[in-house]
Amino acid sequence: MLEVWFGVALGLLLASNIALWLKLDRCYSDLHKILSDSQTVIESKVDIGSIKDEIAETIEDFMQGLHVPTAQDHLFGVFGQIAQMWGMKRFGPAIEQIQTHLQDEQL
Repeated sequence: MLEVWFGVALGLLLASNIALWLKLDRCYSDLHKILSDSQTVIESKVDIGSIKDEIAETIEDFMQGLHVPTAQDHLFGVFGQIAQMWGMKRFGPAIEQIQTHLQDEQL
């Protein structure tokens, strides 16, 4: 009886391999047909000069946007730091309390 099951298993294995081979051969022939029908090869030549010019223009635009900080920029920086120190004194304990409360909930 074991020989029968062994023969059936080998037969099924052989039949599935043949079916797979036929399917793959059909896919190969279809793919080969599609590729041979569309023999248009798109080749674009890379122009290093245009890429270099584009990078140079980008850097130039960026550098033109930069300027030396003025007294007004420094004053805004001072006022920003003063406002930040006031906010930390005013709201610092509340922020710490919220952080410890969130840490306690996570534990």
